[in-house]
Amino acid sequence: MPQNSTRCDTSPTLGVVAISYNEEQNLPVFIEHLLPWVNEIVIVDDGSSDRTAEIAMKGGPKVNFLASPRSEGEYFSDQRNKGIAASTSDWLLHMDIDERVTPELACEIKAAIIEPQKDAYKFRRLNFFLHRPMRGGGLQDWNLIHLSRRDIFKFGGMYHEECIVQVPPERIGQLNAQMWHLNEDGYEKRMSKSLLYCTELSNKISKKTCKIHWYSFFIRPFIEFAKQFIFKHGYQDGIPGLIWALHAADATFRSYALAWDQQHHISRQEIEAMFSQTWQEYHEKIKDINKIKNA
Repeated sequence: MPQNSTRCDTSPTLGVVAISYNEEQNLPVFIEHLLPWVNEIVIVDDGSSDRTAEIAMKGGPKVNFLASPRSEGEYFSDQRNKGIAASTSDWLLHMDIDERVTPELACEIKAAIIEPQKDAYKFRRLNFFLHRPMRGGGLQDWNLIHLSRRDIFKFGGMYHEECIVQVPPERIGQLNAQMWHLNEDGYEKRMSKSLLYCTELSNKISKKTCKIHWYSFFIRPFIEFAKQFIFKHGYQDGIPGLIWALHAADATFRSYALAWDQQHHISRQEIEAMFSQTWQEYHEKIKDINKIKNA
């Protein structure tokens, strides 16, 4: 018994960091399935207007709810970095509120953090789309470092956060079990979220591309569809796989359309000036007609 107590006291602590916005539906199970085996849960909230804060406050002493809406120029990566700064655990597992740690992955994580030869770990996600697990369409490719020692990890980037870990490759391990990522509750919410990603992609397109040609609006979406549905085996998921591939193609089209609009933007003020000019020309024409009549 004394040996077990000593080993427990010296084991590294494990915390979870997540960001939230109006997550009253996902938050109860998120907290419930983590409380029995993690030491702390840090939730950085982006100004929720639903019961997110109330639910988090009822989570108990392990839950640290930080209300910190993003200010201008801050991105999701800044929110995650706030969570790292607010945590105290030796190791941190970075999650979304709609993610779930399976029992197999939890056992792997607990064993992994006591390994002295590793500072961080990658793991894969089983992504759900329309509440169905997806095996293809590129959704199977996610494999990032979201488990690491607290003091070596930070996030960068805008909407799709970039994992920044400055350790040698041999100090990074690979876990085998997958985390469930439940994603949106229906396609309507997927379309709403997609607008953020399209805006980010359009900015990248505008920076990389000198000129967007007319054929880009046909070729680029087609390539994206073929990649997701054929080359990434989206066809294995049946109709959900087809919807996903078409959604990706549509998002590509919208991103190029946004980028083209940025490059060729005409302001409302310019249009109003043109409109005012038509009226000015009309009045001038009426004056000329009246002069002729009165001559």
